[in-house]
Amino acid sequence: MKFKFKFIIGAIAIMILLTTLFYSKQIANAIEDGIGICLNILIPSLFIFLVLSDFFKKTGLLEIILKPFSIVCSKLFKLDISLGPTLLFSLICGYPAGARLISDMVLSGKISKKIATRMLYFCVNSGPAFLIGGISVPLFCSIVPGIILFFSQIVAFFLVGIFSSIGKSIEKTKTNKNNMPITQAFVISVQDSAKSMAIICSFTLFFSGIIGLFNQLNILNINSNRYLKALLIGLIEVANGTAYCKNINGLGMFLIISLITSFGGICVHCQLKAILYNAKIKFGTFYLWRIIYCTISILVSWILFLHIKIPAHAFAGSAIRNHISTQNPISSIILIILSIALLCCDKKAVIIKNIYKRAK
Repeated sequence: MKFKFKFIIGAIAIMILLTTLFYSKQIANAIEDGIGICLNILIPSLFIFLVLSDFFKKTGLLEIILKPFSIVCSKLFKLDISLGPTLLFSLICGYPAGARLISDMVLSGKISKKIATRMLYFCVNSGPAFLIGGISVPLFCSIVPGIILFFSQIVAFFLVGIFSSIGKSIEKTKTNKNNMPITQAFVISVQDSAKSMAIICSFTLFFSGIIGLFNQLNILNINSNRYLKALLIGLIEVANGTAYCKNINGLGMFLIISLITSFGGICVHCQLKAILYNAKIKFGTFYLWRIIYCTISILVSWILFLHIKIPAHAFAGSAIRNHISTQNPISSIILIILSIALLCCDKKAVIIKNIYKRAK
């Protein structure tokens, strides 16, 4: 059975490879759009949050300030109070920041795989920077839809966290009283965030190319239904799906965006598996809770959409596709800096670690 499965996968891979040779220009154009998404949406909305969340986690600088939030989460989610900052960072930073923090804690022995698996049920969501700055403003010319989308995911975050904790007891985690020095924590946080950003952008470019190939082969254009096509593209890769939503409008458009941003798409789930690979966390029950999470998020979005009454002109916003394709020298400079950081941080981190050990 395993041999047949590998043979089928190999045959499919060869077919895709041969197909890409015939449509290399179209795929290249799709990847160019993916580069635009990385430069203008993903890097600006994710990188700084990845660095800061990891930095504050390593140094413990916000543990006292976030204690009230940690106490509330501990009572609601049946989790140790020390996990409060991780929950907040995963909610604010968006995916895959939560998965990355959870993976680090598992690898360091701070939490068990059982706790990590349950935290993943609700610690995978779109952050406000992506929902508001990357989707709402360029697509709707308003921050209101983005606020609604983020609030709906906050509700799903808390409800799934509460539901999944029913019958559970609080399991104490291993505390790390010796927080990392600020300088060392900053360098390592930049290093790890650059690697995570490279993983995120790589998957985005790959799936952008796949979407371009599917569009060329007319695979996603089922019965010429624009809503269905937007949904399918979004379930493959979120940013491309929201970009295609400029071709539709109304409540259907809004609910599709709510679904694909709360689910995350295949691209995001591949990122999660790549980040959590060393932690060896299984994803079986995660997908069941993801359905519950998405259902809650869509229902809340729907209710708020009907009551807030977003003006019709908000759906005539500027095309996001043009927005992400515009050449931006600042974004290019940021990308160059990130590339240099990715190449150099390993060596710097080792030097700082050695200095720190000698100082001890």
